[in-house]
Amino acid sequence: MPRRCTVCLHVNRTEVDKELTCGQTFRSIAGRFGLSQSSLKRHKANHLLARLARAHQVENDEALKKVSRFQQELEAEDSRQAIDIIQQLRVVNAATLEVVKKARADGKDSTLLRAVDRIHKQIELQARLLGEIQEAQTTVNVAVLPEWHGIRQVVIEALHPYPEARLAVVRALKGD
Repeated sequence: MPRRCTVCLHVNRTEVDKELTCGQTFRSIAGRFGLSQSSLKRHKANHLLARLARAHQVENDEALKKVSRFQQELEAEDSRQAIDIIQQLRVVNAATLEVVKKARADGKDSTLLRAVDRIHKQIELQARLLGEIQEAQTTVNVAVLPEWHGIRQVVIEALHPYPEARLAVVRALKGD
């Protein structure tokens, strides 16, 4: 029958484990707790690391549960806000349609045009919120800017004492 680990059976096992994980020397721990250095080494290799791994896994599981709960709360809040935004848009749409009806009935063309413009903006906003309109992305081509040509020339001149680096930069700038 295999021998039981003397460190696992020790009265002060928790303190011994703490000192082992804090990097105390086997000699100092052995002297303080009346254990052999070899039993401490075996315990650390065979039992402590597995125990720490289990504790770490439990801690990670708890952290994941907390993150999951937090993410669910955020998603619920996002849903509440989205519903609130939709309700607000509906109210604005209804009010704008009332203005259109009244302006049409009263023959107030300028008010009617402003209300139609407001409806147009509302439709555009709704489409953007629903992802039906993609925002255009601006691209700037620096190669056509006069400043770029000056910077390029300064870099090439600065590399004059280093012909290999200069040649590599010139090739890279040309796209070779």
